[in-house]
Amino acid sequence: MPLIEVSKTDLQNLIGKKLPNDLEELDAIISYAKGEVESLDGDVLKLNLEDSNRPDLWSTEGLARHFRSFFNINCDKPKVESSDYKVFVTDSMRHIRPFMACVVVKDVKLNDATIKQLMQTQEKIDATYGRNRSKTSIGLYKFDKLKWPLKYTLTSPDEHAFVPLGFNEKMTPKDILSEHPKGQMYGEILKGFDKYPLFIDSDNKVLSMPPIINSSDLGQIDSDTTNILIEVTGTDHKTVNNVLEILALIMTERSGKLYSVAIDYTYRTLERTPAFATKDAKLKVSDANELLGIKLSTKDIVALLNKMGYDAQFVSDKDVAIKIPSHRLDIMHPVDVIEDIAIAYGYNKFTRKQLDLPVSGGLSDDDMLMDKVRELCIGLGGQEILNFNLTDKESLFLKTNLPEEDVIEIENPVVQTNSVLRHTLISSILEFLSKNTSQEFPQKVFEVGDITLFKPGEETGIKGEKRICFAISHSNANFTEIKQHLDNLFSNLGWDLKVNEIEHQSFVTGRCANIITPEGENGVIGEIHPQVLNNWGIEQPTVVFEIKL
Repeated sequence: MPLIEVSKTDLQNLIGKKLPNDLEELDAIISYAKGEVESLDGDVLKLNLEDSNRPDLWSTEGLARHFRSFFNINCDKPKVESSDYKVFVTDSMRHIRPFMACVVVKDVKLNDATIKQLMQTQEKIDATYGRNRSKTSIGLYKFDKLKWPLKYTLTSPDEHAFVPLGFNEKMTPKDILSEHPKGQMYGEILKGFDKYPLFIDSDNKVLSMPPIINSSDLGQIDSDTTNILIEVTGTDHKTVNNVLEILALIMTERSGKLYSVAIDYTYRTLERTPAFATKDAKLKVSDANELLGIKLSTKDIVALLNKMGYDAQFVSDKDVAIKIPSHRLDIMHPVDVIEDIAIAYGYNKFTRKQLDLPVSGGLSDDDMLMDKVRELCIGLGGQEILNFNLTDKESLFLKTNLPEEDVIEIENPVVQTNSVLRHTLISSILEFLSKNTSQEFPQKVFEVGDITLFKPGEETGIKGEKRICFAISHSNANFTEIKQHLDNLFSNLGWDLKVNEIEHQSFVTGRCANIITPEGENGVIGEIHPQVLNNWGIEQPTVVFEIKL
């Protein structure tokens, strides 16, 4: 779920409509872009955009374009002027980073704030849709300094030294990969190659070393830059062109005029980018109404789709003709189009209906017991938490003052902190409390979860159990308080409770007991030992009980 930050004033100006300051009203509007308001601090609007398949919305400009359609405010289709600009892609790129798309943008109006927005969008796309630049990467250049035609080719590690962004001295490609922060971050993409991609102009000036870094001279735009070359390179042809078109659309929102660039491959036919090719589709009115459970006319559906940025036309009472914009990368099936109809119609207008499933199943006795235990623990003021089943021996034994015993270990753990299966919930609860110190006290938390015991006599050598662990932490937490909570839980479950004082190295002497049920010893209750609290960095007295369900 991408989190983006925009200027509310800037967004309003681009839309051509004032937005409310009330968070609920504003959130209702943002929901039509499948997002929600994270916060509004002065003019800074933070948005969570729930659809990770719509990178066209990850910018102020993209959101403005979407909402102009939604509010039926003029939203012109992008226009691309033809030009003589050309980039030659040499045969050497065929098996390394073979695809490129470019566009020239002139008369664009930028300032420091909008450049910051542009960089934010570039970073989001590079990191997500571009798979940390391995699939696609983006470059922006000062058009007025370029000598055409350009060339996308390979260079040896020690040739074509240039001054990269953020540095003042020339560096060879080899030095950039080893010494520049971006080279260290993304150098893995070029690992194994004896030559590296290079983007140069006719004067042999370096624009960039894709996908690592731009040159400081040609590849750094500022508020005085009005004419820009945008370049995208990558390993997937469709994705490269998608990213370029999204960036080109952003520039049109800033008054930029687009000019095509010819990409002249030695191993592919010549292409002119961007193309902005729409996809034609037909939608059956009956399919939309059946899936949504409502009755919309063809006219209604056309209006709703046009609000969502489609070019929809009436065909008959049964069908709607649709042109899907090229930047709608998420549309793969008629269901995706129908979802947009539902969004434009308004989810709050739908009548809720009981889900009728053609199955004859139900909760097991164990599940019903666990649900009841959860409900009772919430009634006791507890907040349910969920921890990983994987932990480490230090947490299970060393930090809890216990001698090491046999547990189930992972043969090749990815990280040492997830190397064994837990055989108790207490250490998980203590770890949670150790990381939750900034919250107000008293704290009451519980977990209903799985533990795994080492049992050589079992068929698989292990035995799983469901357990409940309840913890209270505050300055006056004591055994009596946790015992009262345990009494309350057992009383509501109709169970008989007995406790028997024991010695336990994780608990204070004289304030720890076994929990006895008709089945025998079934758990432990007590006040956590100060040394254990110190091991976990927990400053407040803490009491817990853990029982087998």
